[in-house]
Amino acid sequence: MTVDASEDWRGNRIGILGGTFDPPHLGHTRMAVVARDALALDRVFFSPAPHPPHKSDAETTPYAHRRAMLELAIAGEARTAVTTIEESHATSYTVDLLHACRERTSADLYFILGADSLAELSTWRDPAEVMRLATLVVFPRGAETVRAPEGREASLVVFESPVVDVSSTEIRARLSQGEAAVDGLAPAVARYVAHHRLYARA
Repeated sequence: MTVDASEDWRGNRIGILGGTFDPPHLGHTRMAVVARDALALDRVFFSPAPHPPHKSDAETTPYAHRRAMLELAIAGEARTAVTTIEESHATSYTVDLLHACRERTSADLYFILGADSLAELSTWRDPAEVMRLATLVVFPRGAETVRAPEGREASLVVFESPVVDVSSTEIRARLSQGEAAVDGLAPAVARYVAHHRLYARA
């Protein structure tokens, strides 16, 4: 479900999970559900980045496909939704996403990410502002150790599980080689990928 009406942002505690989601996998949805339940979040929004700063549009599956796959991935999950909040952004920076969220709600914001992303936080645009705007909710990613950003004050919630051991990059590689890779994708997402021949080698 995609929502962006003002009433959808009501509540005291709102989670945000941003990313390229190319494709969205079970690790993404698992992190959102665990954070939602453990932190009593009123809602978790998935925000697919239309124009990721680290990739060109030519390198990324069209936004409409990624948004549609996200909607399928979270279908039936309570208190989760897809937001189109970033559609008007020329480049999808996390700090701009969080500012846009703040314009819609006074709720406490919880930004959900993997330990690998936390390790790269210093390279993001205005990381200090990111940490001012939201509590960072961090999940282990493979063997990556969760470390607080050096020299910066940050509000962190760190989970020891689940360990996210699947990646969109790995899934795309397997799909390009003709594998179904259904073990990392929700069945509805796998069917969508097959129907539209996404990631298939030309």
